[in-house]
Amino acid sequence: MLNNSNKTKVKLQNISDYNVLQHILKEILIVCVWIVFGALTLWGIDGFGLLSSTFKSLGNPTLQVEFPEVYEIWKSKKTIFVDARSEASYRRGHIPGAINLPINRIIPHLKMLPTNKEIPLITYCGNIYCPNAHQLMEVLLGRGYKNVRFFPRGIKGWQALGYPLKTE
Repeated sequence: MLNNSNKTKVKLQNISDYNVLQHILKEILIVCVWIVFGALTLWGIDGFGLLSSTFKSLGNPTLQVEFPEVYEIWKSKKTIFVDARSEASYRRGHIPGAINLPINRIIPHLKMLPTNKEIPLITYCGNIYCPNAHQLMEVLLGRGYKNVRFFPRGIKGWQALGYPLKTE
């Protein structure tokens, strides 16, 4: 028979084992939450994550402009291209004729845009993984510009097809 001292030790050991098991389960749950969060960030829901192979507009898909249409629009010189990247990135290479309106410094650069809010605008940034072009498009639409679209492939896609770049 176990004496009281041995019974207490067994109970304490069981409680200790229970606490360790509880701690392990809590850690597993935390790791699982981070795995799910990471997967959603990378692949997203409906292909809108960082590693998605297609970029989908949050709103109307007709707001996107793709190849070869974007090049034909650029050649017509009837549309203003708006680069949403930083000033340094813009200086390293941009679509000829584009104006720079960095997404993180919109207010001081708004004066570069035409006052006629009917003029067609196409926003772009670095590549398909960069959300700045879409965000800038949304800001411009919110400021009353009527004819704004975005080019999701950005400067990397433009370069990949050998289209001209301007550097400063």
